[in-house]
Amino acid sequence: MSDQINDKPATSEGHKARRGAGFWALWGGVGAVALIAASGGAGWIFLNKVDLGGFVARRATAALGRTVQVGSLHVTPGRWLKVEIANARLANIPGGTGPDMVRVGRLAAEVKASSLLHGPMLVRHVAISDVYVMVERTPQRLPNWRFGKQAEAGAKPAASHPPAGPDDRSSYPTALDVAVEKGEVIYRTAHGSEFRTTLKTVTLQTDGVDKPVHLAVDGAYNDTPVTMTATMQPFSILRQTKTPYGIDMEAKSGDMTITFKGTATDPINADGIKGAVTFNSPTSRPMMQIAGLPAQQDIAMQMSGQFEHEGDLWSVTQGKGMVKDNPMTITLMRLVEGDHGKPDHVTADIAFSQLNLNEFLSHQKKVNPSETDIPLTVDAAPDPLIDAHLSVKQLSYNVLRFSNMTLAASVKPGTVAVDMLALDYLGASLKASGKIEGADKGAAHVGAAVNVSGADIEKLRQALGFGPVPIAGRVDMQMRADATQKTLNAAVHAADVAAAVSMTNGSLDRKVIGLVSADLRMLFNKPKGMTPVSCMLGVVSSRGGVGQALPLRIRTGDGTVAANARFDLNRKWFDLTFGSQASTTGRFALDIPVRVSGSFSSPKVRPASWSAEGRAMMAQTDRLNVLPAGVKEFALKNACYRAVGK
Repeated sequence: MSDQINDKPATSEGHKARRGAGFWALWGGVGAVALIAASGGAGWIFLNKVDLGGFVARRATAALGRTVQVGSLHVTPGRWLKVEIANARLANIPGGTGPDMVRVGRLAAEVKASSLLHGPMLVRHVAISDVYVMVERTPQRLPNWRFGKQAEAGAKPAASHPPAGPDDRSSYPTALDVAVEKGEVIYRTAHGSEFRTTLKTVTLQTDGVDKPVHLAVDGAYNDTPVTMTATMQPFSILRQTKTPYGIDMEAKSGDMTITFKGTATDPINADGIKGAVTFNSPTSRPMMQIAGLPAQQDIAMQMSGQFEHEGDLWSVTQGKGMVKDNPMTITLMRLVEGDHGKPDHVTADIAFSQLNLNEFLSHQKKVNPSETDIPLTVDAAPDPLIDAHLSVKQLSYNVLRFSNMTLAASVKPGTVAVDMLALDYLGASLKASGKIEGADKGAAHVGAAVNVSGADIEKLRQALGFGPVPIAGRVDMQMRADATQKTLNAAVHAADVAAAVSMTNGSLDRKVIGLVSADLRMLFNKPKGMTPVSCMLGVVSSRGGVGQALPLRIRTGDGTVAANARFDLNRKWFDLTFGSQASTTGRFALDIPVRVSGSFSSPKVRPASWSAEGRAMMAQTDRLNVLPAGVKEFALKNACYRAVGK
């Protein structure tokens, strides 16, 4: 193994820079050795008999501004000085969650004596055991890993002060080989989230200051076993403070593999990271275990993209991947750690070419798609806050199939806001917005405004299970829906709905006009073909899938039809009474109403009474006045609105 060293003199500024938490005791020990070696004399011969622990602890305490305790420290002279430290402690900052930031049970190393005079230090055979490190921010966002002036800078609000730059690495020692056993590193955020890394073994090896550095870790993250290997640039590059430090890493846990190839501008603090990342897991169970979430099913995931971490900002861009055979593109996934007392903030912009939600929402491998449901959960104090933009070319949910879906939603305290939902279904375009807000007993209130345009009547009646209908064309609809339920499906079925349905370009079978008008000419000449519909307007209200369409008007060149319909979507049943308006039909018309009722697929047709009370009920002009504002404005634009009540 080479003893090559960097001959660049150590600067006083470099010695004043913050020491890495894993090397603070070694720095203090070799500093004391340098003073004794320079004094010469007989003390050098008996140096290994002297316990320097107290002396080093006092110097380290003064240098770091924190209390340092050293149980014992012994140095054996030679070309390579042997240093042994036992039971060392570095105090945490005031307000920390524990008394110690660092504890080391044992540290042994060999230091090349000449490197103490010419620097940076060259060390080998470093053995460390029983290590504990707590890295945290206090609730006031003061980081415990900064010392002296840097500690003061770290306590200032990030909003008005830029993040501290990388530490001066010019005097960082070269460690030829390091072995760590029995370690624990805990990272705790300002608002209490804790991430625990257990280190079973850690090894670091290099053949010299200008040779690549190899790192291997065997441990666990949040009690989930993890192994990691990395090849990093030489220590000579590490000492170049302004030069990004190259890292090529692979981490594994169960069937999960994560790779990273890039650089870090502040590698000692794992900050300023930028590079390519890949993620692959056939089950995603290790990822869920690390996140502390239940793994209810296996979800194969693959992802690659550009990863960045700078201060409080974490992000992935230019991403591509696959989630359970659903291809996705990640334009942006960003996490910003929250300030003092504030939650984190996640921003996401993700696109899928196809997405089958049934595969994610069904916890069993074999389940009827019609049973798929989404719980309506609203957190009064969510962490993180979320702003998400999601687009899907082909979307499957329950037994429904949608296309060109776009969703812009946010998670805020007590509210899930859907700023925009757009999708195509059965040739129609749907646009909606609304909110989900917390309610009593674990339920949530859903309020939504929905606009549907270009819905094809033929496709709709097939989807609803209706038999053939005598009207053709496309309808538009404006709707307001409200429900308080625990799941999405329950909200859809129980919603209170107020809607206006409109058609401005369609056609009606002439037989309908002849039938409802009871035109005597039909005895000699039955009408054929379709007559253009100049306008159609219906006011629909329902609760729990049970409601009515009243009033309902269809105006054609052959006459105007007025109707009243009741329906029950749960039973697929309806009762429709319709008749012609006498003022719009010919002199041979008797204007006898017709009633159609029964199941959607096979209704019965028979004559109906047409009393004054029935005509008044079908007029119902006051029903337009109680519509929600947006729905009423939509109805006012329809030409048939003027016919209501006549």
